[in-house]
Amino acid sequence: MKNQLRRALLQREVTLGSWVQIGHPAVAEVLARAGFDWVCVDLEHGAIDLEGTAALFRALGGSGCVPVARLPANDPIWIHRVLDAGAGGLIIPMVKTVAEAEAAVREAKYPPRGVRGFGYSRANSHGADFSKYIASANDEIAMILQIEHKDALANLDAILAVEGVDGVFVGPLDLSGSMGITGQLEHPRMVEALAQYRSVCREHRKAAGMHLVRPDAAGIRRALEEGYTMLALGLDNVFLQEGARAALAAAGR
Repeated sequence: MKNQLRRALLQREVTLGSWVQIGHPAVAEVLARAGFDWVCVDLEHGAIDLEGTAALFRALGGSGCVPVARLPANDPIWIHRVLDAGAGGLIIPMVKTVAEAEAAVREAKYPPRGVRGFGYSRANSHGADFSKYIASANDEIAMILQIEHKDALANLDAILAVEGVDGVFVGPLDLSGSMGITGQLEHPRMVEALAQYRSVCREHRKAAGMHLVRPDAAGIRRALEEGYTMLALGLDNVFLQEGARAALAAAGR
C-alpha cells in the first residue's frame, strides 16, 4: 500500500492530521476513525515509550491512517527503532543545519541511500514481508524536519535542498523563543519569520507544515490561504479538555 502522506507531501496536496500524547490505542483509534489522514505520536513531549508507540501504530494502521512519530531527538537509535516499529513517517525535531538534515535522512534510508540496518521487525511483519518492505521503504517513509530555531530558518534554503527531505514542519513557540520573543506569535518579527518560512518552501516546492493546537474554522482557513499544506489539527488532550469544558458550560457550570 502506498504511503498517502508522502504522496501528498511530494505533490503539495493538503493533508490533515492530528497529534497523540495520551498513550492508549483507543485514543489513536478514535482519531483515526474520525477521518484524519495521519496521526503523529508525540515521543518528544508525550510520556509514551517504544512499546506503547507500536501499539498506537497498530491502532492507526488498522483504520487506514498513516502512523507518524515525532521523535525526542535527531538520534540514530530513535530513528531506527521507531521505523522498525512501523512508522510511516518521521518528524525530526530541532533540525538547524544541512548536516543535521543529511544525518536524519541517512539514518532513515536503507543502503545504498543510507545506513539503516536490516532486520526482522514489526514494520516488515516480523520477517514475513521482509523482502517486500526493504524494497519499498526508502520510497515510502515520509521524512519531515522541524524548523523551530532561528538558525534553522537561516539555513532553510540549504536544508530543503537535501535529497530525501519531503517536507518541513514549523515549531512557532520554539522559533519565537530562539528569537527572544517567546510566545509572541503576532510580533512583527515572528510574522516576518513565518512568511519567510512559507516563501522558501514555495521556492523549493516543498510541503510547509504547522500545528494548529486549538483549531477553528478561521484559523484553518487562514493557514490554507497562507500556503500551509501539512496541517496538524489539535491533539488528544486538548480535544478531551475542550469537549469536557463545553459539556460543563452547556450545563451551566
